[in-house]
Parts: sequence; structure tokens; C-alpha cells
Amino acid sequence: MANPTASAAPRLAILLLSLSLCSAFSPSLSPLSLRRSVSPALSPSRIEGKRVTRSVGGGCTSVRMGFLDALKELAMPTEIADTADRAPEVAAASGPLAFAAGVSEIADPRHPMEDAWFVAESEIGMFDGVSGAMKSDNQDGIYSFMLSSMTQRMIMNQKVKRGVVDTANALEFACSALADSLSCGASTACVAHFDTTVPGYTTLQGVNVGDSGLSVVRRSADDGTLKVVWKTNPQQHFFNCPFQLGGSSPDSPDQAMKFKVPLQAGDLLVVATDGFYDNVYENQMIDLLEYTRDQDATSIAQALVGFARQQQEDPSILVPYGVEAQQAGERWSGGKLDDTCVMVLRMYNPNDAQAADSEPQAAAA
Repeated sequence: MANPTASAAPRLAILLLSLSLCSAFSPSLSPLSLRRSVSPALSPSRIEGKRVTRSVGGGCTSVRMGFLDALKELAMPTEIADTADRAPEVAAASGPLAFAAGVSEIADPRHPMEDAWFVAESEIGMFDGVSGAMKSDNQDGIYSFMLSSMTQRMIMNQKVKRGVVDTANALEFACSALADSLSCGASTACVAHFDTTVPGYTTLQGVNVGDSGLSVVRRSADDGTLKVVWKTNPQQHFFNCPFQLGGSSPDSPDQAMKFKVPLQAGDLLVVATDGFYDNVYENQMIDLLEYTRDQDATSIAQALVGFARQQQEDPSILVPYGVEAQQAGERWSGGKLDDTCVMVLRMYNPNDAQAADSEPQAAAA
């Protein structure tokens, strides 16, 4: 996943000049046609109740970019909050926010799906499995699925016993519980919950290990455009070697990036494995979110996954993974085929009757 960089003024001017000269060659979004592929059945442990809609497969659009997007990415600064006090501030709401969630996934055609996820009443999790499918014919024995299920179980135990959620503690205990299991592979982890203990505020609190990512997208009050106001930073030892939990990995949950981000109504949360972020630039994601702004969370997730797969199968484009490869001195061309899972959450205020009516799949945060 490429890291956005805030360029110095001279460099930015050169990039913008290049973009202005080349803008005529950048295609616009057009209606999409869905291209479907069936992936393995979803694990029951990854979903609670009927609050979440899901889609297996994805859609593809006619957006085809590459070099221009690499330039745009450098010219698009993003506010990164790696500590709670750097997260963008928000105004108090009339009450706790709610969310509508949608999930779409598609497997790498070379092996069974290894990306796992869960959405509960006020908690979410995304886990990118590594190498498990190569060693096990049983999907339930893959470490990412076991870690997803065990983390959710630990969170539910916390809520029953203490009435509060500590995602870092839940992930640590889940890893400890699986230490002697006969699972296969390793996994990244992104786990978060919506805290509403402070009246008028809904805060996303969680931990992230590895290169799965979470982006908070918000419409700007200044110009009305969507912007990424916060995102997790990928953790890697070196190129293509993310922090992982389980297996023979030396990494542990106490190395997780902890975050605390205040949310507001209208925010879109995009939680995805690196199959998405390795192949889709931030500005492409923003374009797709703008294009699908009137659709439900599942349709948005499906469009994002479909476009990522389109990128993965194009042998001639320059994707974020390719940019990182070049920076590391490696040769790479085209997209990077991988399991891809995207979770989209649309935040809204349930006290707003119009917003509540438009989000029938909502869960209280």
C-alpha cells in the first residue's frame, strides 16, 4: 500500500503542471457492469445477526489509470493520525451515531479465500491471512479465520464480564489462546469498536497490525468534496513483508498501532485488506466513493472490490504495489493478484429521521 506524501511546493507545482498537461487523457467514471466470481462460503463466525449485508464477488468500472494516479497520489496530502491527539476534531452530535455496513470479497483464483472479517453490534475486524490455504484444505483451520473468530469471542466476553471493550487486550488474548492450535499460516489484524461513553461523541477506537487498512472519508465543509481525513499506517519490516501474527512470526499484538478517531454523521469508513490498497490509489477510491455516493454500503463495497480485481488483472498499469516495488529496487509491472475484502461503514445520526429511513441495514454504534 503506497504511503501518501505531502510534497514540497516546487515539487507539487511540477506535478500539478504535469497533471494539467495530461488531464485530457484521464478517463471519467462511467456506469459499471458487474463481473462476478464466486468465492468460498462465508464463515458463520464472522457475522452477527442480520445487521450486515454482504456480497461475494464485485463490480468493475471503466476507470483505467496508472501513471497519472501515481502523480496525483503524491500531490494529494492526507492527514495521518498515528496518535489520538492528531485525529481531526468533530462537533458534538445529538446522540450516539449508528452505522450501516456492507462487505464484499473475492478470492485469489490460485487458492481458497484467506481474508476473514466480522461485524458485530459495535465492533469490526479485518484479517488478511498469509500462506494458510497452501497448507490446509480446511478453511476453518486457516489462522486468519481462527483469529477473527477468537477475537470476536474475546470481545463478547469483555462486554459480558466488564461491560467495556478493549480491542488491544482482546487481540492479545486471542493470539495467546491460539498459540498451541493446529492452525495454518499467519495473519494481519485490524480490530476496532465504536465508543460512545462521552455524551455527544462516537469515537472509533482500535488496533492495527500489518498492512490491512482503515480509512475515514469525510465530505469537506469547505469545498464539498470527499477527503481521507484519517487512515492507518501500514506496518512492514521491509517491502512486501508486513507485520503478522501467528505461525513463526516474531511479531506480537503489543506492536499494534493503537488509534482513537472521533467520527461524525456522513463519514464513510473503508476497511480493507492489502488486495485492495495494493492496487487502488487513494484518489481512485475517492472517485469511486463519489460515483457510488447514493448507493448502499454493500453496493459501494462491491464496486471497490470489483475495481480492485480489474486493476489486479491488468498487466500494463502502475499500481501502488508497483510504486513501492520500484522504490525498493524491485521490478514489477501490472496489478498484484490477491484475496480482496472490503468493508464499508456509513455513519449516520439515528435521530435524523431521513438518514435513518435511508439506512435500513443499520446497527447502533
